[in-house]
Order: sequence, then structure tokens, then C-alpha cells
Amino acid sequence: MRIRIIYPVVEGALGPDAVPALPSFMDAVDAEPAWLTGGPSSIETRGDEARVLPAVLDAVEKATVEGVDGIVLNCFMDPALGAARESTQLPVAAPAQSAMTLATTLGDRFSVILPAASGAPIVTELAHAYVGRERLASVRGVEMPVAELREHDRLVTALCEQAERAIAEDGAQVLILGCTGMCGVTTAFRAALAHHDVPVIDPTVAAVSAVVSQLMLGVHHSGRAYALPAWRREAR
Repeated sequence: MRIRIIYPVVEGALGPDAVPALPSFMDAVDAEPAWLTGGPSSIETRGDEARVLPAVLDAVEKATVEGVDGIVLNCFMDPALGAARESTQLPVAAPAQSAMTLATTLGDRFSVILPAASGAPIVTELAHAYVGRERLASVRGVEMPVAELREHDRLVTALCEQAERAIAEDGAQVLILGCTGMCGVTTAFRAALAHHDVPVIDPTVAAVSAVVSQLMLGVHHSGRAYALPAWRREAR
């Protein structure tokens, strides 16, 4: 199955390991990365998100025409998720929603670790919309620009420091990496926290898995939830 992973940034912004390796049992998945031809090198604020929305929707429409089986909008702010579901009948998933809904099946409360804690209000809004604010234990930040997340040793050290605090002080039972640019350290981060027996969710892999699940079940998002006027439905 072909899954188009749309990155709402220019190619090269996230480093050479921006596309995570999928587990071996997902060998049937052909993950196709797609980058914007212009725009920001990172999405760190609502303003950054707003600037890329038209380009993201163009990429969704292009993927639909090119016959892929599903789409991932690969940014933790889930840019244009609702609009994308209006514009295609393909399964569409995004990292924050996929990771948060998965987290609620693995524990009672989860924490999200972001590049910067300034993004906490955005994550709180998403958690409230997706799973309920009470499931969010905390939002913490490693205080590293997205462009510096490729410094893996430094990133793992900072993630572990915030994870220890999230578990001990905030009562987190599940941890979510709050940026798709962190996928290069998922394995090392999990290994460093193995003694806690706390799940660590890679949001990109969670989103790909969500699309795979929909394809396996033969379903996609509800046309009533993401409705169009009758005179525009046939054009979709």
C-alpha cells in the first residue's frame, strides 16, 4: 500500500533521518515522503502553520490524483487535517491526533515533550479536542529549535530529563514525542527509559499505523463529519 507522507516544510529542513524506519511487519507499506517546494523550514507557531495551509491542501489533492492509498500530514500541529478530509476520500491521519488517541489506550494520562514549551497552549487545545483535557498530564519542552533536533546526543539527554520529570512530577504514564523531527532518536530514547516501563510513541509511525488500520478495515473518515455542500460532492 502506498502512503504519502506530506511534510509541510521544505526538503532538508529536518535532516537525513526525517523519514522514520517503519517496523519490519509493515514491509507492505510504501511510505512516500513529499516536501513543499517553498515555505518554512519548521512549523513552531500558529503563524507558521497558517502560512503552509494552502500548500498542504495542494499536496493532498496531488496525492489523491496520483492514486496513493492514504495520506499522513506529518507535523505535530496537524495542519489542515479537517480541510484535507473534506478534500479527499482517502484515509488521512496526522501525528498529534494519532498519537494522543493511541496513548489513551496505553495508559490513563500522557505527557507530550515538544521542542519548546511555548507550544503547550496549542497541544492543550489539540488534546481537549481529540481526547479530553483530563488525559493530558503535562506538556514539556527540551528548548531546542527544530533545526537543531538532528543533534541526537543532545536531544536524547534533554528528552530524558523532561521525561523523568513528566513521570515523577506530572504522573505521566505514556510519553509522546511532540515533533516529527524527533523520530531519529525514538529507539535511543525508549532504551534510556526502559527501566520505567512507560510507552514512548513516535507520532509519525502512529499516524502511518492509523492509515494502515483504516485501510485494513476498509473505512475512512465520515462524509457527514467532513461534509461538503451537495453541489460540490461530485467534484471531490
